[in-house]
Order: sequence, then structure tokens, then C-alpha cells
Amino acid sequence: MKILISAADIRRVKSEKKTYIVAPAKDFIITPEARDLASTNEIAILEHEVETNLNPASMATKEVEASTTLTTAQSIQAEIEARLPNVDGSQSDLIKSLVAKAMANFDSKAPASPRQINDDGIVMIRGNAVELEEFDGAPGKNIGLTDVLGAADGSNMGVGYMGWENAFFPWTLNYDEVNVVLEGELHVKTASGTTIGKPGDVVFIPKGSSVEFGTPTHVRYVYVTYPAEWS
Repeated sequence: MKILISAADIRRVKSEKKTYIVAPAKDFIITPEARDLASTNEIAILEHEVETNLNPASMATKEVEASTTLTTAQSIQAEIEARLPNVDGSQSDLIKSLVAKAMANFDSKAPASPRQINDDGIVMIRGNAVELEEFDGAPGKNIGLTDVLGAADGSNMGVGYMGWENAFFPWTLNYDEVNVVLEGELHVKTASGTTIGKPGDVVFIPKGSSVEFGTPTHVRYVYVTYPAEWS
């Protein structure tokens, strides 16, 4: 069974100050949001582990003078191979592949703004540019929430992103809410049972409901509330 790589995994890699994650396609499934987040943060998604056993003597004595006719990727590959002992043809091909993937991710620029507003009033929110802020409605749970659309934008609905890891908290809604699950599992517990939403699922919660939101793993979703002023 393949392992899921989510945006939470990319955020973990970023927090560890790593520049790549190894996730062979035959063993892993990578969510679209995870790919977007990796691209935004210049984190390469690689098929193979990078060789790190460098020869100190070689590093101290070998230097590569890059020809002006070489591309940036070729120059990087030459520099790497100069610092590794006894690079054969198959290793050279692997280095070339890794450099190409890293360059592709490096060239993917983050959007200048998390939103685009057209003259006709249409607003588009770029989800991969939204950073979750701390949600003060569940102290100590490390839950993130960011409103991205509301009354200040002329909308009678409130829209935002929410996400967290392995936590549950009670909440009473004085508004109607629709949740669209992007990653993981969203558990909504009531007296009559638990509704579990997974990626692509839509969960409607009517005004006046007393629920317990949570996830035993991780979750990230978009919420839409009516009216806009939900808090």
C-alpha cells in the first residue's frame, strides 16, 4: 500500500530545514497541495536519496572551472561530481536527474500574493500561499486557522482555511457552515454519532449544532460560513 505525503509532511521537512524529501512514485502518493507547498518552499521531491558521503580530501583539492557554454544545471552537476570519489556513468545519470528536479522546483516561484482581485469583484484565493495562524478558540491544541474572505471583502459568507494534527475540541455553531476537506480526516462528533470527511468530501453543519471537531491523524480543510461574521 502506498504512503500518503501531505502538506503536513512538507511543513515538517521545512521545519527541519531540509531542502528535499525522498518519495519514490512507486511507494508514495503526493497530494496536490503538498506539491504546491513543496514548490513554494523550494523543497525538492526526489525519487532517490542523495549521496552525502563526500571525500574531504577530494573536496579540498578538486575544483571545477565551469565553461561559459555550460548551462547552470550542467555546472552544478560538474561541481557535485568533482566533490565525489569515483563517479561512474550510472551515478552521473542519477546526479543529472536530481539536479534537473531540483532546478525545476527552484524555478517555480511562489505567487506574489495569496489572492487575486479582479475589477468585476471576483476574488481568487491561492491556497498554497495561505499560512495558518493560531486559533485561540481551542487553547493548547496547536490548531491553525486563517480567514481569507469575509464582510470586509463585501461577502455575506466567511471563508477560511483550518488545519491541525491529532486533536479534538468542542464547538457550538451560531451560523451555518460547510467544510470542504483537502487533506486527512475531519471528524465531526455529535450526540447521534460521528461524521468522517475525507479529501474531496463536503460536510454541512447547521446553525445551532454543538459538535466536537477533530482528527486522529491530521486534517486541512476550507470552511464556508453564513453569515460572514461567525466568530
